[in-house]
Amino acid sequence: MALVIVLAVVAFGIVGLVGYLGYQQAKKRREAFAAAAASRGWTYTRSDPGYIDMFDGAPFGTGHSRSAENVLSGTHDGRAFVAFDYEYATTERYTDSEGNSRTRTERHTFSVVALALGHVVPALSVSPEGFFSRVVGRILDNDIDLESEQFNRAFKVSSPDRKFATDVLHPLMMEYLLTMPDLAWSFRQSYLVTIGDAPHSLAGLDATLAAIDGIVDRVPPFAWDR
Repeated sequence: MALVIVLAVVAFGIVGLVGYLGYQQAKKRREAFAAAAASRGWTYTRSDPGYIDMFDGAPFGTGHSRSAENVLSGTHDGRAFVAFDYEYATTERYTDSEGNSRTRTERHTFSVVALALGHVVPALSVSPEGFFSRVVGRILDNDIDLESEQFNRAFKVSSPDRKFATDVLHPLMMEYLLTMPDLAWSFRQSYLVTIGDAPHSLAGLDATLAAIDGIVDRVPPFAWDR
């Protein structure tokens, strides 16, 4: 009995320590964001529900208890941007090994970076290609093939407006994107949006902004005019 109590106390202490360390790490991250925002002329907000439904499509609108945390907004190279951690929860019921019905809730966190285009444009998605997505794309006829086979092997392209997609993804744009084969991005309403599968960081944000700014710079003016 005494051993059980000791083990319970130790386990409780470990859980408390992990929670404390996590809290301290999150606090330092918030402080780093706030300091960077102050030095760069950006705005930092710990949480802003106004961004929860900013865009359509995954991962937005999924699950419950959605939130937009650690919001950074400002301008990069003359273009407005916003970056934040998008979080939501999913709950599922399951049966344990003893036949009891239980509920399990899991939190999911993504990093979102959105750069303003100054134009409302058709939807366009460019993501790293895989064999499965390529086969499915051909079956559903939503994977747009371009004139570069190297690009077609590297990326999956989808858009309801094929002409717009081909105007944007001209040879020089494809050459640029091939230097970043892991970057997935999309045009949503009037933004170029990237979504990562982990909370954002300052270093990652700087790299992403530079990459997507380069994409917008390479879109020909006549594509915006459409």
